Amino acid sequence: MISRKNNWPDAFKHRIEKQFPDTSQSFINALDHQAKVSVRLNPTKSNLSLTNESVPWSQYAYFLEERPVFAIDPLWHAGAYYVQEASSMFLEQAFKQIQIEGPKLVLDLCAAPGGKSTHINSLLNPEDLLVANEVIRSRVPVLIENLTKWGHPNFLVSNSDAKNFGDIGGLFDVLVIDAPCSGEGLFRRDPEAAKEWSEENANLCSVRQRRILAESWDCLKNDGYLIYSTCTFNPEENEENLDWLKNQGDFESISIPLKPEWNIDEVEYKGIHGYRFLPHRSKGEGFFISILKKTNDSASVKFPKRFKIKLQKPTTIPMDWLNHPENYKFFQHQDQLKIIPQQWEREILLLFEKIKLVKSGINLGLFKKNTLLPEHDLAMSTDLNLDTFECINLDLNQARNYLSRNVFPLTMNKTNWQLVCFQNTPLGFIKNLGNRFNNYYPKEWRLRMQSTEDAKIWHML
Repeated sequence: MISRKNNWPDAFKHRIEKQFPDTSQSFINALDHQAKVSVRLNPTKSNLSLTNESVPWSQYAYFLEERPVFAIDPLWHAGAYYVQEASSMFLEQAFKQIQIEGPKLVLDLCAAPGGKSTHINSLLNPEDLLVANEVIRSRVPVLIENLTKWGHPNFLVSNSDAKNFGDIGGLFDVLVIDAPCSGEGLFRRDPEAAKEWSEENANLCSVRQRRILAESWDCLKNDGYLIYSTCTFNPEENEENLDWLKNQGDFESISIPLKPEWNIDEVEYKGIHGYRFLPHRSKGEGFFISILKKTNDSASVKFPKRFKIKLQKPTTIPMDWLNHPENYKFFQHQDQLKIIPQQWEREILLLFEKIKLVKSGINLGLFKKNTLLPEHDLAMSTDLNLDTFECINLDLNQARNYLSRNVFPLTMNKTNWQLVCFQNTPLGFIKNLGNRFNNYYPKEWRLRMQSTEDAKIWHML
């Protein structure tokens, strides 16, 4: 074990001593130990049967004994599971407290790289809609990639500031803010984060978090829920920020039932309930979460009589590509065939006009010379009709070659479009040309690692 006791900033240690006077030494000592790696299975894709220790507050999550190389695993590329820090999966317990009748519109305001967004997508009902937003443009592609691989078709991705959403009015039933923070909870995973920490930076984070809260608050409906979280222990970035939020409007703090064996620290501050994951008590990283129910009136959303954007009717609709085509609005944008959830068309058109949508629906196919070619979004979709395309199960080396976009021998019975799979989980499309095939795995997502032929997969050992 590598000792890092001398690396932690003195100002940080002094605050921890004041904040946790009885256990501060245990707290600091625990930072020398790495948190356990954890994965969360995709219940609509994964066929894995694991005997690993489960993450007790998340239904489909497990701890691993060590960190494997996930990039060599075809099922990771297929969206069968997500590598996510265990503490942050407590979001699942917060969602269990939400009591809203009917379909829900959910905004994940600070979404990249997509851990919480994919988790939310698994917690939502098929008729709900998730808007995953990331304000930093360079982080948007990985968010799109992870949500696309996860496969649930009821999501949009946007690239807008919090204020753009607040200006819309009370549109959303649930607002999730995993706020950018000083990162104290990540010190033991990333010691470099400690080198960048300072009291000044923590104060700046608190100010920025308050701006995000204030500017986005109005987009939440009356009786809607705010789930606020950070990966820091700093009260100024956590419960004190939520107390400050009272200046923006009224809310009710919602309690989350805990089990003693979870070792989660509950804090109550001026009537606000918060939940902390501390390094000397939890197997996960440092984390804070709280859930509030808005009780003041929100400005009503004004829908225009006519939208500026009109969805172009496609020339071809492949109804047999999807299990439930009746749930979607099909439209054509330039040479792409796209779908959005049918019942959310009005809200999506409003978002088109108010914010910057960078992924506005699932890309089903590409029109090319009067022919419709299936796109990778369709292969990843959990609503893909598997009876439409023959599934060719690849072995491990074939799957890795496919993900690397390499040429490899493959026996095929039919010409035209084929779906290639690993352990019956779709990886993407190929087109059989008779004597060879074209590989349609996205170039920007290809597996770049070399010499993976003998590398072992953690769930196949």
